[in-house]
Amino acid sequence: MEVLEIIKTGLGASLQDLGRRGWKRFGVPPSGVMDPHAAAWANRLVGNPESAPVLELLMQGAEFHVLKTRRFAVAGAEAGAVVPAWCARTLEAGERLAFPRNQSGLWTYLAVEGGFAGECLLGSVSAYPRGGIGRDLMSGDRLGANGEATGARIGDAWVYWSERRNYADPPPMRVWPGPQWEGFDGMERAGFFSADWEVSNRSDRVGYRLEGARMNAPAGELRSEPVLVGSIQVPPNGQPIVTMRDGPTVGGYPKIGIVDGESLSWLAQCRPGVRFRMVCAQ
Repeated sequence: MEVLEIIKTGLGASLQDLGRRGWKRFGVPPSGVMDPHAAAWANRLVGNPESAPVLELLMQGAEFHVLKTRRFAVAGAEAGAVVPAWCARTLEAGERLAFPRNQSGLWTYLAVEGGFAGECLLGSVSAYPRGGIGRDLMSGDRLGANGEATGARIGDAWVYWSERRNYADPPPMRVWPGPQWEGFDGMERAGFFSADWEVSNRSDRVGYRLEGARMNAPAGELRSEPVLVGSIQVPPNGQPIVTMRDGPTVGGYPKIGIVDGESLSWLAQCRPGVRFRMVCAQ
């Protein structure tokens, strides 16, 4: 059953779920939502399992036409929609749902009661256009939902205050020692945790480039090895890169650390200009 028509995709829109597992040995990254915390709350607000597909929107500009009366929820980055972030509301057929102006964070999640329907490839509906799996959404696309509307709830529903995040003021990012941790000089490791960092505007779903102190990587050649999502690699230019959901599955740069999963959802929402620090998780 079609529930939404895309009028404008804004800076980017794709269907994502919790991603695909077990394909990294074939070079297929997990993909999936950039901020699992926000996506999970969007789904909970409309009674979906956390694994239900959601619409992931980048910053602002997306606009939709509601085709069928349904309950929708928005979580993550605030972008000025009639359904505010961290809220669920029933929208009537014919209403417009626009996300005109990003106010904080990067990724907004739109969930619909029943979950968005999408083609499942390798165990997931998550789009990974770079690898030819799925595609970015386009104006004119119509999106379906699974199941029928229950009509069980009428009024607005909100996420607890304690679970709503202020992306302009992130906490220190917890980092576990990476495979080459011991190879970095002690001064380099200390400097990594004492520096202020911010995400470069040359970042995407593949990797977040960090701007801050220049780091010196250990000397010597390193053979390519498996890379986890959250790995912090230090290339020769000394500016670390954090592997994100669509990132490569192998890499040959020294890895000083791995961002803890909970912190990675915070990091995903850091816009350029938002400063944060790293803290050792050990």
